[in-house]
Amino acid sequence: MKKTWFILVAIGVLSVGIYFIIPIRFFEENIFPQKAINGVEKWIIPYDDQTDGGKSEVSFTETKDSLNFSCTLDPDTSRWAWCGIVFDVRELQNNQLVYRDWSFVDTVLVDINVSNTTEILLKVWTMDPMVTDTNQNRTYRLLTKEIPLKTGKNQIAIPFQEFYTPSFWYENNKVDKSLDERHQDKVVRVELVPGWNQPRGIPFHWTIHKIRVKGLSNTTFGGLLFVILILTIVAIGRKHSFENPEKSND
Repeated sequence: MKKTWFILVAIGVLSVGIYFIIPIRFFEENIFPQKAINGVEKWIIPYDDQTDGGKSEVSFTETKDSLNFSCTLDPDTSRWAWCGIVFDVRELQNNQLVYRDWSFVDTVLVDINVSNTTEILLKVWTMDPMVTDTNQNRTYRLLTKEIPLKTGKNQIAIPFQEFYTPSFWYENNKVDKSLDERHQDKVVRVELVPGWNQPRGIPFHWTIHKIRVKGLSNTTFGGLLFVILILTIVAIGRKHSFENPEKSND
């Protein structure tokens, strides 16, 4: 019995030691202000619906430490209207654009000033190998989150686990809802658009000071070590009971 307890204590000490020896990787990446990744500047693309016959109007200026974005949605409510900003976050490797690995991201942070709007939608688009046709942007997997705003300055931290894939994405792409993997290791772009109930014909304004993501890398591994420890304890305990049936009966 003493030998069993010695083994369990040794396994516990070893597991804790491994957890603390592994360096914590603080993952942090700016979406804006943007930094070059492997020598390639990331892209910022404002857009509206005018190329599709709409009459929404966008104005956009960029400085070193802020983005100023204004939009007036087409007042004609008989048709769809849209506008927004896209941040392409891919990087260049061996002369090819590759996706960003956000597997360890746990929080998205936004520092923004707003007027004439009470909500934005923050979207993260990822490459889903089962669904995505790279020639059709809508087939990238959509992870989105509605963010309520107050007039003026807003500093927001959103847990990444709160981002979800809406039902309409599954319906539009004819995807089974059981295919719900988020594919955070293949992030393509981040997008900001006005909220669902943004009034038409009224200009709204955003001044974006910072958007970034952050997280830790060894939290998941720590959980895995804990599970391994528990399973080892159970296995040794069962082995001990099988090897000593008469003693157990006593």
